Amino acid sequence: MAQQTPYPPPQYGVPPKRSRGPVVLVTVLGLVLVAVLATATALLLRGRDDKPTAAAGSKPAAADSVQFRSVLSADPQACNGQSSGPQAEDTRCGGDGTRYTLGKVELDGSRVSEVEAAQGQPGPDWVVQLTLDTEGAKLFGALTTKLAAGEPPRNQLAIVVGDKVVSAPVVSAPITAGKVQIAGNFTQQDAEKLAADITG
Repeated sequence: MAQQTPYPPPQYGVPPKRSRGPVVLVTVLGLVLVAVLATATALLLRGRDDKPTAAAGSKPAAADSVQFRSVLSADPQACNGQSSGPQAEDTRCGGDGTRYTLGKVELDGSRVSEVEAAQGQPGPDWVVQLTLDTEGAKLFGALTTKLAAGEPPRNQLAIVVGDKVVSAPVVSAPITAGKVQIAGNFTQQDAEKLAADITG
């Protein structure tokens, strides 16, 4: 009786079976990579949608729609809640009732190349951002250099829109980059309205 071997006899003409392990592994890794990329893309797009976008920027329609003037004096509550209406050429009221006596117009809307409402960083409040042209940036740099050396309230910059001081920040250092940010605890609606008032 012939002795049986534990191994089957070789078969000729039949290709040897290859393991499918590497093919399955590569396929699974490819699917995982596609899923990761799809998730990352969705998160990026969602992040863009969740972030408030700036209102479309445009230039002021009239040169006198916005003015930058130095503050000569500030008298809190002197406007008695009146923030608009006829006033002397050198005085304007602020939204908080302060009456400002102002210097000459140092810079106006003719030097503003873009106005946009945007969410301030960091924080939830909105701001109005103004971009100045090259000449406007030079004038603004000279103005803020002068104001930064002044004593209160002569270190304040009045930003006048129409007949109202919408902001009068203290200038602590020259601003030469040609970017101006008007802040005032604005909501999105407030900032968009102010931007619209400036652009006319």
